[in-house]
Amino acid sequence: MRPLYEHTQVGWATRLAAAVGVVALLAMSAQPLSNSAALLVAAALLPIVVLVFSRLTVRIDRNQLTVAFGLGWPRRTVAVTEIAVAEVTRTTWIEGWGIRLTRRGWLWNVSGLDAVALQLSTGKRLMVGTDEPRRLHAAIERARAGAVQPERRR
Repeated sequence: MRPLYEHTQVGWATRLAAAVGVVALLAMSAQPLSNSAALLVAAALLPIVVLVFSRLTVRIDRNQLTVAFGLGWPRRTVAVTEIAVAEVTRTTWIEGWGIRLTRRGWLWNVSGLDAVALQLSTGKRLMVGTDEPRRLHAAIERARAGAVQPERRR
């Protein structure tokens, strides 16, 4: 099934910072009296962390919204019928990047401060970071308009 929306945002600042970090770790490991083994292990692990957390893909189809980092993990899926309210918002620098619990619910963000805040029918809240908040919001609203609402029990 063709998605209503699919976009991958790359965290270039994260990639650049990691590259600088690897160079710094390698330089420090060459210094006498350093813990070379630990620094080399850190330098080897840093690119793996970057591979996982330097891209964020948001996909919306008729039934669900999926947010996934890196190669598809970690991933969060929300049924479109669970989305009660969606609105464009901005995060603060202190809320940061990555996956974190903020005062406004869980934030999934790879770069920047733009996001779409979701209020779910369960009362939970989720913010999805994006570099195209208006397009993402419009796609969520299109999906919500076309979603078949589950029958309510009486």
